[in-house]
Amino acid sequence: MENQMSGFCDELTGALIGLAKACKMNIRQAAVTRLLMEGLITTITDAGFDDQALSDMLLKVRREKDRIAPGCSVCKSVCGNTSDYDIKNIRTSEEEIRFFKSLILSGIKGIAVYAFPDMAKGYENEKINEFFYKALSIISYDLTMEDLLPVVAETAEMSESAAQCASQNSHFLIIPDYKSMEELTTRKLLAILEENYPISLIPMPEQDLKKITKELTTFN
Repeated sequence: MENQMSGFCDELTGALIGLAKACKMNIRQAAVTRLLMEGLITTITDAGFDDQALSDMLLKVRREKDRIAPGCSVCKSVCGNTSDYDIKNIRTSEEEIRFFKSLILSGIKGIAVYAFPDMAKGYENEKINEFFYKALSIISYDLTMEDLLPVVAETAEMSESAAQCASQNSHFLIIPDYKSMEELTTRKLLAILEENYPISLIPMPEQDLKKITKELTTFN
């Protein structure tokens, strides 16, 4: 069951990346942004979503992408610009690239956890909203560690803003799926990270995640 759920999470994450890329040449719509946030939250390992919830969300995401870019689903000359991303590509990347892309992905999941309830109540931050499209698209690009470092820093800034835990001297990156991130972390990678940006990796308290997950059910 765990492997099946992991597969669903990977497929949904790849579809969310495809949806974000499909919006590149389109006006950002609040409904799409909300779906990106909702989808990211659904992929959080400890958030309590089952296979059916993941499957239902995957269907919603793919239907939305077909609505935004209807020609892509029947195009015979696939360009890849709106294609779903294979998350396995991250796991087979070199250590530094794998770490930073995973860091960005986990970071935007944390941002979604904080930003989605606010959006549902009518409070929006356009800068944060736009970052979901940027971060998801960048994960699919073939970039160097130097290219990804500024995005990691921006992820930290967006996390800090979304969680309202600003600090004058540090940026805090919220990581809800901390266990998997911990497995990717090495002293070498942490040294590279801390040398360039003052970023602290902090887990979301389990009670906060459970509370937010419970609140989300009122908006479904």
